[in-house]
Amino acid sequence: MAIKKMKFDFYQCKVLAGHARLPTRSADDVFAALTTAFDGNQSTVKTVIRTMFDVRYIAQTDYGFRGVIGKYRTADLPHAARPGREEREIPLEDDEHLLEKCYFKYFSEFSLLILQRNRNAINSKQLSNFLTANGYTFSLDPIIEVADLQRLMRNEVHIRTLKVNVARPTNPALFENIEHDFNNSIISSLNSSNSASINISLRGDGHSDDPDMRYLSNSLKRAVLEMKEKFDLKSANLMLEEGGVAHPLDLVTDRLTNDVEIEIDGRYPSPASMWDAIMVSRVDKEAELESYFGALNEARIE
Repeated sequence: MAIKKMKFDFYQCKVLAGHARLPTRSADDVFAALTTAFDGNQSTVKTVIRTMFDVRYIAQTDYGFRGVIGKYRTADLPHAARPGREEREIPLEDDEHLLEKCYFKYFSEFSLLILQRNRNAINSKQLSNFLTANGYTFSLDPIIEVADLQRLMRNEVHIRTLKVNVARPTNPALFENIEHDFNNSIISSLNSSNSASINISLRGDGHSDDPDMRYLSNSLKRAVLEMKEKFDLKSANLMLEEGGVAHPLDLVTDRLTNDVEIEIDGRYPSPASMWDAIMVSRVDKEAELESYFGALNEARIE
């Protein structure tokens, strides 16, 4: 059997109501509704920005839910060929499409989603849009490495520079409950300029020994975490300093992931091996997850 390395990403799920009249809804409610529709043979097909997705499988478990999301490819289909030989089109019926699949497990504890990384199937932004419906926005908040989060939130650590590229939020619900004026100013800039994204670069005076001049305000720490939750960050780079030592932090790439080697019998791994691999990922990162969510619940830095 061949061995293939699978990568899994970790997200915290949040559901935001589009207006105050809607009752509170949780990620568990969203997955439960999908399970009911799937079990009742109702269509779960949904088009997200001209791409069609579908729930291929979903079931409730003792920890939450597990499922498979499928992406249908209808354009630019690949050809098949032997090396050095003629190529041919892949024959499909008129109502058939190529199918790419992605496995996930949702854990009610921490509202945690562990998602197979398969960009040929679906990414976190597409899945968020797929699960957004009926006036509710489903948000997937990437979990960053706990060591980076803890370093950022320590009072002894200061921000020297901040560079971000922020895309315009597509749902007005994300504009609500913004707590930091810095993020409100980002929304105002996006709205007033009608731009699709905005680049922001802030830096202290690196030549000054005065902390008030050398570093950015500590209140930006909470703003950065809120920004990570509310906006689609194309890039987010910070330069931190502690005791005169600089530490770079990338909120986009320094995210919690796990690699698991899986035996492949044929072209694809079995569903059982994928379920096991996701659970292995949860166990492997349990200490980091508990530390991460514990850190989020600690006293706020203002």
